[in-house]
Amino acid sequence: MQFKLIIKPKPGATAKTEILIECYWSRRYRSIGTGVYVEPQYWDESKSLVTTKHPQCSTVNNLLKTKLHDLEKTAYKYEETPGAVFDFNVLKTISLGKDKQKFCDFIADCMKKEPDLELNSVTKYRGNIELIRAVLGEITVDKVTEKEIEKLDAAFHKKYADSTVARLHIFTQKYLKEAIKQRIIRNNPYDLVRLQKFRAEPKNTFHTIAELEALEAIPDLPFLIASIRDRYLYSCYTGLRISDNLALLKTQLTESKEGYVIDLHTIKGYGSDLIHPLGLMFDGAPERIARRWINAHNEPTLFPKVSREYIRTTLTVLAAMTKPEPIAKHLTFHVARHTCASLLADISQNPYLIMNILGHKDIKTSMSYIHASPEGTKKQFRNLTDWKDKAR
Repeated sequence: MQFKLIIKPKPGATAKTEILIECYWSRRYRSIGTGVYVEPQYWDESKSLVTTKHPQCSTVNNLLKTKLHDLEKTAYKYEETPGAVFDFNVLKTISLGKDKQKFCDFIADCMKKEPDLELNSVTKYRGNIELIRAVLGEITVDKVTEKEIEKLDAAFHKKYADSTVARLHIFTQKYLKEAIKQRIIRNNPYDLVRLQKFRAEPKNTFHTIAELEALEAIPDLPFLIASIRDRYLYSCYTGLRISDNLALLKTQLTESKEGYVIDLHTIKGYGSDLIHPLGLMFDGAPERIARRWINAHNEPTLFPKVSREYIRTTLTVLAAMTKPEPIAKHLTFHVARHTCASLLADISQNPYLIMNILGHKDIKTSMSYIHASPEGTKKQFRNLTDWKDKAR
C-alpha cells in the first residue's frame, strides 16, 4: 500500500482544511485524517508539504512526516507476518482515529503512560472515570462539547460537595487538554461554558523567606524526614516539579568554577531542557543541599527514594514542626514552584529567567506563578530613586 499527504479544499475555499493521508492499494484509494488543518494557500501540492510561508511550517511538516512514517511503519510491520496483507480492512481497523475512541477509554490509555502515578492515585482516577462514564456513557472524544461539560457539572453538583465537583472538573479538563496536545480535538469545551469557578486561586501559594528559614532550622530530624525537608527546599530554590525531583540523578550534577550545575530534561508534558547553576542560585542554597546528599547514600538518585504518599505525609508533619509557629500552608511541590518564581521575581524582575528556570514554553504561564510579597513591594519602591526624572 502506498501513502501520500494530500489536501482536498472545496472550490474557492480559504478556511483551514484538514490534511489527509491518501492510501492507494489495488487500484483503489482511501483517505484518513491527520487532525492537522491549514489554509489551502499554504499547501504545496508538488511536494505534499506545507510551504515555507506558513508561520509554523517546520513544526507542521515534521508532525505530518511523523504521522506518515508511523502509518508506513505499521503497514510494513503488519506484513512481516507470512501471508499477511495490509489492505483497506486492516487500515480501517487501525485508522478509526483517537477522536472516535471513547472518552473514558482515552483517559485510561493516557493514565497508562503516566509512570509516576501511584497505586492510590490510579484507584482514585479509575473511580473518576466511572463517575464520568455514568453521566456521558460511551461518548467518543470528538463528541465531548460544552453541552457534555454542562451535563457533567449538573450531575456532579447533585451528588457531591463543591470541593469534590472541583476535583472532578480539574481531572476531566486535564485529559481534554491532553487530547488537544495530541491534536485529537481542536478546542477545549471548558472555554465555551460558564461554570461556577471550580479552581479558585489559593491565597497561600508561595513561601516567605521567613518560612523557608523556619523549615531549614528544624533541628535533629531523622535521616528520611531530613531528606524530605531538603528535597522540598531544593524545589523551592530551583522550581523543580516533583516528578523531576524524584528522578534527579547524582550524575546530572557537574562541577564548575561556580559550583554545581544541573543539566536535565524534564519529564512532564513535552519536556524541556533545564540548566540550573546551583552555585549561583540564591547564594548557593540549592548547591549546599545537593552537597549534603550526594554522598549520604548509595542510591543513584540525589535524594533517597521514597513514595509520593510518604512525602505528602511528611511535609504535613514538617509544617507543624516549624517555630516560632507552624506554617499555616499546605506544603506541596506546586507551592515550591510558585515560591521559586516569586523569589526570582523579587530579585531579578526578569520574566524570561523565571520561564527558563521553571521549564515553561510560554511566558504567560510563568507569569501566573509570580506573587507579590509586601517585602518585595517595599524593596522595589526603595529602589525607585529619582522617580520624577525616570518618569519624564
